[in-house]
Amino acid sequence: MLNCYYKSDNKEVNMNKDLELVKDFQKRIILLGRSGALLGWDEETNMPKLGINSRAECVALISKEVHKLVTDDRFFGAVKRLKNSGKSLTDDDKIMIDICYRHLTKSRKIPESYVEDLSRTTTIATAKWRESREKSDFSIFRPYLEKIIELKRKEARLLGYKGHIYNALLDGFEEGMTVEKLKPSFDKLKNDLIYLLKKIESSQVYKKQKLVLLKKEFPKEVQMDLVKDVTRRMGLKDDCSRIDFSEHPFTTKIGYNDIRITTNIREDPMFSFGSSIHEAGHALYELGMPENRQYDFLGSEPSTGLHESQSRFWENMVGLNKEFWEFYYSIFNKKLKFGGNSKELYKEANLVMPGLIRVEADEVHYCLHVILRFELEIGLIDGSIKVKDLPKIWNEKMKNYFGVVPKTDKEGVLQDVHWSNGYIGYFPTYAIGTVYAAQLFKAMEKDINVKKLIRRGDYTKITNWLKDKIHKQGSRYFADILVKKITGKGLDIDAFINYLNSKYSEIYEFD
Repeated sequence: MLNCYYKSDNKEVNMNKDLELVKDFQKRIILLGRSGALLGWDEETNMPKLGINSRAECVALISKEVHKLVTDDRFFGAVKRLKNSGKSLTDDDKIMIDICYRHLTKSRKIPESYVEDLSRTTTIATAKWRESREKSDFSIFRPYLEKIIELKRKEARLLGYKGHIYNALLDGFEEGMTVEKLKPSFDKLKNDLIYLLKKIESSQVYKKQKLVLLKKEFPKEVQMDLVKDVTRRMGLKDDCSRIDFSEHPFTTKIGYNDIRITTNIREDPMFSFGSSIHEAGHALYELGMPENRQYDFLGSEPSTGLHESQSRFWENMVGLNKEFWEFYYSIFNKKLKFGGNSKELYKEANLVMPGLIRVEADEVHYCLHVILRFELEIGLIDGSIKVKDLPKIWNEKMKNYFGVVPKTDKEGVLQDVHWSNGYIGYFPTYAIGTVYAAQLFKAMEKDINVKKLIRRGDYTKITNWLKDKIHKQGSRYFADILVKKITGKGLDIDAFINYLNSKYSEIYEFD
């Protein structure tokens, strides 16, 4: 019996040794993970193309060593003993032990050979995705994606699942979430968004709308000046972060005060501005995690959806806010001298128009892009959709949901990096986070005068509210429970739809 371990006179000493061992293993796992993150950041920003095979071996080795630690019997044994006799532990340590137990129980089902194979495959697949995207030729990436899908099905079977096979993968990003829970919410969200879009598209404002101010060319250096200004105001400091360029913007944590974000300059002159606000939201979450838990699993986010809520909060609730553009109009106009006024700039920043690219989508269309990918992932994993048919099915869904069809693979099925990384189950968290963001903004308005602060360009109290309510909590609560504690409800589709209706009925002048 495990409890017998603590029946000696040295019970407290033995418990302390176990706790010390558990914390040591977590620290080594986290530090190795951050070393892998640094290699991943370098691969996307600086690494020469021909270095990919060597890099794949390095990343595979780190993944293998992490898996050895996660599945080590000494680690799991200590966790089980502490879990079964945790009365002397602090509340935070009890939670940390529960997190470890759930994490290790799942990880121990996955063989080391699989982890190494997946890591090597995805590293090379990401390089092939990049080549495939540059040449707009899905056939280059297809065999690598087929292998990834095969591996992820294998992972789901190894982990075990109830209900849909996709549940095993979704749980890795949004713990406790299932297809059976999420699909009805997403079906409602899809129907409500399509209904709202019909009202917008039938309005006279929509029929007459056009870009004027934001049609102007923004020099790269001006875009980066604006990026640095807004991220600094958000609280992202140079001594603990940096901004670089990559094909697909992302955020990665290299250390407690070392957060890297990337951006990209595209045809849309606002892309770098909006995507940088988004990534800075992720960065602030990482910087706000409890410092005393930086080397254990409690000091991380409880779900990817909650992490996305922070980036989407800043991108949408702040960066697309009317008061935000009342402040930023003068800064933009000073640099670009495009005339107009803040009201016109606000409306153009919130222009609703069907588009092909998810990361460039307006607020109303965005979640439809996510739902499209969610539906495709379910089909890929349960076998009802074949990888070879992806471009065709992708284009059909784009026509049905958006009324537009990609002309090339680059602007269609190859636009996102996630599948090449093996992140099957990740996409739904973008919509979950978007809904959470609307709920959090509504709750924040009850505590502080958010719009007044945004109008002044002073986000300190906003950042501090998020840090206090979300960031410093780490993984003390499941995501939906934490959101419910703050807002009164878990995932609330109606709250998001009500927010959109209120905002866009004013912009597009319909009832």
